[in-house]
Amino acid sequence: MLKKVLHTGLAVPNLDDAVAMYESLGFSVAKKFHKPDLNADVAMVSKNETTFELFEFHSPEHPQVEFIRNHIALYSDDIDKDVERLISQGYKLTIPINEGMVFRFAFLQDKTGTNYEIATEKADNR
Repeated sequence: MLKKVLHTGLAVPNLDDAVAMYESLGFSVAKKFHKPDLNADVAMVSKNETTFELFEFHSPEHPQVEFIRNHIALYSDDIDKDVERLISQGYKLTIPINEGMVFRFAFLQDKTGTNYEIATEKADNR
């Protein structure tokens, strides 16, 4: 079952500038890392219950960028069932279930073109 919003993902032209802007709004960096598969630098900035995942893509032609650049991430307690249910409701699977650094995740797109990341904790993180 989908439980809550984890974060909103946004593409930014310069990660350091974007982080500085969010810090000026009272956000703090929760995590900063490089995603070699996407050739992207990423920062998670948080304030209270709000988190943004900021991506600076160095290879914008990567086929997954169009789905990741702007998305809403939702936490699932059963990713396999939730992805199957959303596909049966007409969502398009754009990135199959993967093992990420912290979460297992998949990306889907609704009929309006909005991108969703469905994520759950990896078994070894529980």
